[in-house]
Amino acid sequence: MRTIITNLFILILVLNGSLFARNIDINSIVKNSVKKNKHLFIFLHRTDCGYCESMQMFTLDDDPVKELIQKKFVFLHVNILEDDVVKYKDFTGSGRDFAKKVGYNIYPSSLFLNGANEIIYALPGYKDKDQFLLILKYVDSGAYKTKDYQAFKKEMDLTKKP
Repeated sequence: MRTIITNLFILILVLNGSLFARNIDINSIVKNSVKKNKHLFIFLHRTDCGYCESMQMFTLDDDPVKELIQKKFVFLHVNILEDDVVKYKDFTGSGRDFAKKVGYNIYPSSLFLNGANEIIYALPGYKDKDQFLLILKYVDSGAYKTKDYQAFKKEMDLTKKP
C-alpha cells in the first residue's frame, strides 16, 4: 500500500510540473508580431539571478519602458529554469538549450527578432531603464537596418543637446 501511495504521489508531482510547462512556438509568435507590425522581444532570464530580477523590477517595470514595450513590441519571457518547450526554426528543446543554440546563454539577455524570424539585435546582461529605452527606440525605429547602435546612440545624444 505504501508503494502505491508513493508512486501516486510521484505521478501527481510529475503531472503537476508538466501542467505548468508552456509550449513556446517562436515561429508562430513571430507571425503574430508581423500581423501587429511589431518586433518580437524575447527576454531570457533565470529565477535565481539577481541581475535578471533587477532588470525585471527596475528596467522592464519602469513606466516609459513598459509603455513602449506594450505599444511597439510583442513581449516574450523565457525562464531557462522552467520546463518549457521552445520551438524556433528547426530547433525544439528547453529554454536553456534555445539560449545556447542562439548563442545568448548569459542571463539576462534580450533578443529582438524581425518578421523573417531573424535575430536583428541582441544584448546580454543587465541594462538600466535609460539604456534599455534607447535600445527599444533603436530597434523600433528600424535604425538597426542602416547603422550600428553606437552611431544611433551618438546621434540621439546630439539631438538632446541644446
